[in-house]
Amino acid sequence: MKNQSENKNSGIQYDAFISYRHVKTDSMVAEALHKKLEHYHIPKKIQRETGKKKIRRIFRDQEELPLSSNLTDTIYETLDHSEFLIVICSPEALASEWVQREVEYFVSHHGRDKVLTVLVRGEPEESFPSILCEKAEPLAANVRGDSEKEIQKKLDREFLRLAAAMLGCSYDDLKQRHREYRMKRMMTGMGIGMTLALLFSSYAIYQNIRNTGTISGNKEKSGKVSGAGSASIDG
Repeated sequence: MKNQSENKNSGIQYDAFISYRHVKTDSMVAEALHKKLEHYHIPKKIQRETGKKKIRRIFRDQEELPLSSNLTDTIYETLDHSEFLIVICSPEALASEWVQREVEYFVSHHGRDKVLTVLVRGEPEESFPSILCEKAEPLAANVRGDSEKEIQKKLDREFLRLAAAMLGCSYDDLKQRHREYRMKRMMTGMGIGMTLALLFSSYAIYQNIRNTGTISGNKEKSGKVSGAGSASIDG
């Protein structure tokens, strides 16, 4: 007979639920992270080791709910059926009652070890929900920056920390495999580009030779016609 934990896990429909405050930077990071995780190509070796071929479904609530409302049945159900909770951490998020409710509910049903954090702004003590810091400060992907461009650049690297935790593999191993995959794609792109350039150059040379031959032929014909005309006049 299956135990309660197995029954709960069998109903998981989302790889992760993203909890965040609906303010500009937090929303930008949540949206970008959502896309990166769902579109991430897991390296073949990691696929074989973990048995996971893709991070399929991420839940991100796009509408701010009023503070006075209770968690809706839909949110409860989604949290129940999410394997991980990703919290976008900032002083604004810490002040959000809604974010706190989501974190507390998830921890009470799944535990702290299934919560992943992304530090967007502020120091850890002023950005992390207190329930996550009871025993030790949670390990976070740090994407803090002075501009959106800098934050996006850091996120390009740091999202792999979250992906590694979700896949159950080493961050260093995933980072190395990711680097190899990107290098392979770059080399393939360069190879295709060089092939196209070679074909274009060959075609251009062919057209040039063809055009040169046509011009020479026309000149030859013109010369013959001109010679024949002169001979006729002389006669």
